[in-house]
Amino acid sequence: MKELLMQNLTPIAWNERIHFECHHCGACCRHVKDSIPLESLDVYRIAKFLRDQDKTFDSIDDMLSRYAEPVPLHECGYFIYTLKTVGSDDACIFLKNNQCMIQAAKPRACRIYPLVAEPDGASSFQYYLSMEKSHHFTGRKFKARDWMNQYFTQEDRAFVNEDISAALEIARLLRQIPEAYKHRALFCFLLYKYTDFDLDQPFQKQYENNNKKRLLP
Repeated sequence: MKELLMQNLTPIAWNERIHFECHHCGACCRHVKDSIPLESLDVYRIAKFLRDQDKTFDSIDDMLSRYAEPVPLHECGYFIYTLKTVGSDDACIFLKNNQCMIQAAKPRACRIYPLVAEPDGASSFQYYLSMEKSHHFTGRKFKARDWMNQYFTQEDRAFVNEDISAALEIARLLRQIPEAYKHRALFCFLLYKYTDFDLDQPFQKQYENNNKKRLLP
């Protein structure tokens, strides 16, 4: 899965200048099956946004069942959610009339596009340029650092660093769990990673506490 997500990416320097302009054509939001990852913070933000828009919408479970699907990330059973797609062109489920219906809460992968941020193992990040939709590389120039400072928030950075350190340990623990108990372990993983959040409380502290529960032997 990670190899799929990393296709068509070119490493770029922090101060590199890039041409990019959104044409509001929806092309970036089509043919995206299994390719828009939803991190815990994304799920929390989207669920909160949807609840504020629709009072009948009341939980993260509701958001995941309607708009997301699990995708295996590792043979040990570790998985992530991605946004569902619809139609013959596998368009994002939130695309309507070439516009994003969750613009204010869209996933980090969409918000920082055409850039991608990957932890470098030293509490910093390596940045990449997604070359998949090359027709967007026109218009104004911007520096990678300015783009990321605007769209890659401190909350995002804190979450990503916490998440990557926990993911390696969780994958190790899942490999050690006997097959008979793996279903229960994956249920707990799902609960603490994605759904056990109070939408009226700040995200990060809840996530850190949930990680401690996930890592208990």
